[in-house]
Amino acid sequence: MKRTILTIVLCGVMFLGITGCGNSKNEFDVGNKSDIQISQSDISLSVKDGTLKNTGVTLILKNDSNKLLRYDEVYKIEIKQNNEWHKINVELYFNEPLWEVEQNKSQELELKWEDSYGRLAKGEYRIIKEVYFENESEQKFYISAEFTIE
Repeated sequence: MKRTILTIVLCGVMFLGITGCGNSKNEFDVGNKSDIQISQSDISLSVKDGTLKNTGVTLILKNDSNKLLRYDEVYKIEIKQNNEWHKINVELYFNEPLWEVEQNKSQELELKWEDSYGRLAKGEYRIIKEVYFENESEQKFYISAEFTIE
């Protein structure tokens, strides 16, 4: 009898471990209203057609300026609620390599956010990246790409 009860309890614990309990990866902590100002410049960020999934996306970073653009791997995702952008509170970890996009060129960036943000639920989002021009690292600015998960 004790063995049967112990087996049932262990099976229940294993079932909860497999199916999960508490917060799912689709739920995240929506934070305060965003204070990030997006720059309107010769730099653009857009979603590459056919690549958007609730776990990641490929972006196109386009440099239409006459300067060398620099950026790192860091990005943030914000969610739109009541026509206002809000931060999503998650812990993010990135490598620190520095990338460049030459004048009048573009580059693809593949993002996979499932491990940090989880699978995004239906809604409006934007990805924010901080960039700067060569020799102007103290004058960083933000660009974004908006998208909808349906």
